[in-house]
Amino acid sequence: MNKIFALDSPVMRFLSRMADIMILNILVLITCIPIITIGASLTAMHYVLIKMVRDEESYIIKMYFKSFKENFLQATILWIIVLLVGAIFVGDYFVFVKSGQEFSIVFMVAVLSVFVLFLMTVMYIFPLQSRFYNTIGRTLKNALLVMILNFPKSILMFLLYLLPVVLLIVSPYATPFLIMFGVAGPGLGAAYLYKKVFARFEPEETAITDDMDFQVDMEGVETEGIETVETEDADSTTPGK
Repeated sequence: MNKIFALDSPVMRFLSRMADIMILNILVLITCIPIITIGASLTAMHYVLIKMVRDEESYIIKMYFKSFKENFLQATILWIIVLLVGAIFVGDYFVFVKSGQEFSIVFMVAVLSVFVLFLMTVMYIFPLQSRFYNTIGRTLKNALLVMILNFPKSILMFLLYLLPVVLLIVSPYATPFLIMFGVAGPGLGAAYLYKKVFARFEPEETAITDDMDFQVDMEGVETEGIETVETEDADSTTPGK
């Protein structure tokens, strides 16, 4: 029994990870309340999650707000772009449903398919922002390319993010669970999926310490269509965008 509750036991490590995810999820929900800060919140969340899947996390709250502050401006611009494109699809929905006009099934399915591909691209925007230095345009381009080049994993990620929505629709009683794990939980699963994808664009040997930025440049070199530049020395990474 004592071994089960030892600090390094699998049970205690699992409970500790669940506690971290709960703290992270609550942080995300709180900082998302102004709406305009959602981009920075998702970027900070993925910054922490990437650390978690590599067993490099230290203080969750400190890491979260470190990334939130450093990425705020660019992540917010990216989020505004996502909102504007999303608004176009919302407008299409109202045209289809409220206009009274008849549209072909093929056309509506095509629009829906493009919308799903857009959402799947958005899944990569903020993880890329949290991990790589880049321009806004190149971050968007790389997100699209990574989604396409890793399409099976992208589908799995999309299903993970869709699960909380399905649970909420099926049962409102799932709300407390979603408040604790509904965003960061699927995000953790997604981080395990894109971890190896991102590793292909990083320096082969990188010594990471708790006080270092977990970021590398992604500009200049073509890697399967994805424009990347790795930092020459991991110890030379500097904060901010």
